[in-house]
Amino acid sequence: MSKQKITGTNLESWIHLLESKNGVARLKARTSLVALGRSSVPSLIRVLQNSKQDHVRWEAAKTLGAIGDVRSIPALVSALEDSDQGVVWLAAEALRKFKKIAWPQLMRALVNSKPDSVLLRHGAHHVLRNQKEAGFNDLLSTLRIALESSTSSESTPFAASHILKRVKTKS
Repeated sequence: MSKQKITGTNLESWIHLLESKNGVARLKARTSLVALGRSSVPSLIRVLQNSKQDHVRWEAAKTLGAIGDVRSIPALVSALEDSDQGVVWLAAEALRKFKKIAWPQLMRALVNSKPDSVLLRHGAHHVLRNQKEAGFNDLLSTLRIALESSTSSESTPFAASHILKRVKTKS
């Protein structure tokens, strides 16, 4: 699909169509929003963060993942704790594409999370699964083990904070 002329009207029309009960209409809206690219990201972030409807947040997460704009990282990290598992999975898949770029936001969330934040831990594990990065593989392995543990209340933030420190020193 070629780049569309961007106007506030068509952007908001496509965003509104994400609420449709018609799956074909939502697919068309999602495809059009991806074609609009970066200009649709702020509106999609608002939808992901504020919609009460699971399918609308699902569409927003899927669209943000397809666009791949770094501005969506904080909202996608927050979506790892969404009440809908489909939204969580799509947010994790989107964050996986960012690789190391998403780590600081994800690690801060893990450091600051409540000990019983199971959804965040599972989502973070999905994001980090199979990720490798020279100079980080030891810490990634430690963090993945902590995320898999049912008693990771202290080890997860500890491992995440070490990754954050290493990211800062290697930047």
